[in-house]
Amino acid sequence: MGGMLQDLEAKALAGDAEAQALLHFLRLLRHKEYQEARAYAEGFPEELRERLLAGLSLLEEAPERLEDPLFAAEREVLLGVRAVREGRKEEAEARFQKALALDPHHHRALSNLGNLHLERGELEAALDLYRRALKLAPEDPLIHENLAALYKRKGDLDKMVAHMKRATRLKMRPSAPLDPLTGKAQRRLRVPLWAWVFLLTLLAYLFLKKP
Repeated sequence: MGGMLQDLEAKALAGDAEAQALLHFLRLLRHKEYQEARAYAEGFPEELRERLLAGLSLLEEAPERLEDPLFAAEREVLLGVRAVREGRKEEAEARFQKALALDPHHHRALSNLGNLHLERGELEAALDLYRRALKLAPEDPLIHENLAALYKRKGDLDKMVAHMKRATRLKMRPSAPLDPLTGKAQRRLRVPLWAWVFLLTLLAYLFLKKP
């Protein structure tokens, strides 16, 4: 996927709308926002839409069966997390490393790899990985929680408290979709635009209607 990701990025920079949309889809995968990714996939042409929806279904049901290169990095992260839970730490580390080779922007791969180093007491290596993850996803509360745990181990209580506070604020904040081009959070309209138009039209009709 590394080469494929570079190709997508080059096409997106050249103004290719489909490449830009696929990059946004990958951002949603990195953030594990599968529901949003499924809704976003509905806007693609039929063949590509079916491919994306099928990949999402396998991610949630059987990631080990997923062979689509577009999903390769996310698959490795999910299988790595499974390996951690089942006590296969060496396999997990290899999978997180593979995910990063496929997609260097995958912040969850960096963060999970940092967790393995933290467990082994390799604090500086973990800190480097967490910092790299934080640059990619500064709004991810889990990264701040990981940093808080690390600074607790290091005895730096000020930084520990700062990251815990940041994680708490981020968890309490309403979620918002990401902009397809910038990857930054967008404001979410609580009421669809069509509903406002309908309401205003109805009010105007009632106001102007003669008794």
